[in-house]
Order: sequence, then C-alpha cells, then structure tokens
Amino acid sequence: MTRIIIILTSLFVFSQCSKKTTDNAVVGKNKESFRSTAPGAASARPINLGDYSSFDLSNGLKVIVVENHKLPKVSYQISLANDPILEGEQGGYVQFAGDLLTKGTKNRTKAKLDEEIDFIGASLNSSPSGVFGTSLKKHSNKLLDLMTDVLYNPIFPKEEFEKMKSQALSALASSKTDANSIASNVAAAITYGKDHPYGEVQTEKTVNSITLEKCKSYYDSYFRPNNAYLVIVGDITLAEARNQAEKHFGKWQSGTIPKSFYATPAARRNPGLFCQ
Repeated sequence: MTRIIIILTSLFVFSQCSKKTTDNAVVGKNKESFRSTAPGAASARPINLGDYSSFDLSNGLKVIVVENHKLPKVSYQISLANDPILEGEQGGYVQFAGDLLTKGTKNRTKAKLDEEIDFIGASLNSSPSGVFGTSLKKHSNKLLDLMTDVLYNPIFPKEEFEKMKSQALSALASSKTDANSIASNVAAAITYGKDHPYGEVQTEKTVNSITLEKCKSYYDSYFRPNNAYLVIVGDITLAEARNQAEKHFGKWQSGTIPKSFYATPAARRNPGLFCQ
C-alpha cells in the first residue's frame, strides 16, 4: 500500500513538472513572438509651455521672464546665441574662456568671489555659452552685483589658466583608455569631418597651444548684449525684472558679432578614420 502511495505521488509530481515545463515553453514562445514585432509608436504628448513675458533693452539684450512664486528664489541666466566656432590649432580655448570668467575679476579675487557667493547661499557658474546664478529673492540684487562683476570685469588669471591646462591634459590622458570617449571622437570625426566645429577633437597638442590672448579674444568678441538672452525665472514680477535688467545690464556695451557658416557635411558611403 505504501509503495502504491509513493508511486501515485511521484506520478502527480511528474505531471505537475511536465505541465509547468510545457507552460514555460509556451510563455517563452509567446515572448519571442512579442519581440519579433516592434510596438507601434504612441501618439505625441502635448507640450504645454508656461506663460512668459519678454522685452528688449536698448543695447539689444533680449529678456525673458517666467514667474514662479512657489519658492522665494530667483535664477538669472545669460545665454549667448553663438554660431558654432571652429577652434582649429587651439582646440579647447572656448571652454577655457568660459570657465575663466569666475576665476577672478578686477574687483574680487576668486577666493573673495567664492566667499561672497557662499555667504548669501547662492550659486554662480560660467561657461562658454554664458553665466548662470541663483539665490533667494532677498539676495537677488547682491547676486546680480556679483554676476555682472564676473560678466564685465574678468581678469583671466594666468595661474588659473595653467591649472586648467593641467586638468585638461590629465583628462585627455585618462580618456585614451575610455571606450566611450574614443568612440565619441571617432564618430564625430567621421560624421562631420575635421573642418567642421562638431568634428573637432581636442588633443594634447591643441591644449598646449591655447593662449590666454585667445581666451580673451573669445570673450571680447562674443560676450555682447546683442548676442545674448537674459532669462529670469522665479519669485519675481515683470516690473521687478524690468528694473533689475535695466539697472544691472543696461550699461552692457553692444558690438559686432562674428558670424560663421559651414557647409552641411556630406554623407559618407565609405566611412574612414580621421587622425590628427
């Protein structure tokens, strides 16, 4: 009797395992069938842009204001409307020029600038495409004093410039063993070619060739109000934004902006590797 019970139990377990295996095979087949057909595209989601106001200053600076009164904070962004720039033998100088803006001014050393920013709990950054700052609303005028000092009075300190060079060379040395960096450089060169701004590749040679004069030339040529937007976002009214823009950016001098034109890169039937 005991043997019969054991045999019946074994048959039951075997049948359940067989059923489970069969079920798994069916599910696996359905999964493969599902993968063989790409899903259809979903309908485009609507883009709802928030309300904004805009006006122009007499020097050509375009101001855009977005009110958001949820938090007592305000941000200010100067964004340049540059054409792509072919950097050539001094590849990397544009990035250097932008980063150097916050490394010291005629009125403040880098340490003093950092101290005053930290004291009001603000942030202030610069890049080749402009300057960005944010703070509590009650400190907004102080932030704008610091921001415009950076914008109008950079001194491009040589010691900071040399430090940037060393950091850039170290980063390049590290990127030589990084597959993503290598692939990105090759893809850019093949897609655009070396004579297009998007196809340039920074190297140790181009970094070592960068001069402070070239960085200053970029700043003098492109950091002009008629080549920029001022975007103000946060706990501010249009009237307050207009007053601040006139007070802090109205004296910014406009100038002639260099224009660049590049032919559209041709599609390559036989892609090749461009070497420098």
